[in-house]
Amino acid sequence: MKHQQAVFLQEMGITHWQVRKPALFKTEQTLKQLNLSACKLLVVCTEEDAKHELMDAIINAFQIKSDQVVYCSLAQFENQQGNLPTLIWSTLGEIASSPSHQLLHSPSLAELATNAVAKKVLWKQFCAYQ
Repeated sequence: MKHQQAVFLQEMGITHWQVRKPALFKTEQTLKQLNLSACKLLVVCTEEDAKHELMDAIINAFQIKSDQVVYCSLAQFENQQGNLPTLIWSTLGEIASSPSHQLLHSPSLAELATNAVAKKVLWKQFCAYQ
């Protein structure tokens, strides 16, 4: 179930079911739930983007500590249950999210490193959040 669907059902007062035997479901093993208790920024990206040298510079510019950032894939994001942080950044294009979250969009960091206009757009999105 996608996160947006789970939020919609939760708002209607419908609780989602819990898997009692996760070993029977292979996707449950690969898509573990993320610990977002201390997370201020959730970054939905590829592994290459998470390891890109520009990522640390952007996180520092946002004035967010590295231990308050969680990186995940699109599949993990869509299958995440529970509360998400208010600030979510996607380097994979637009993703569906609840209106209560501030969603930042940008191209991949390899493209962002060479595109000054895209950097400016990302910074404006972040400043609108502040």
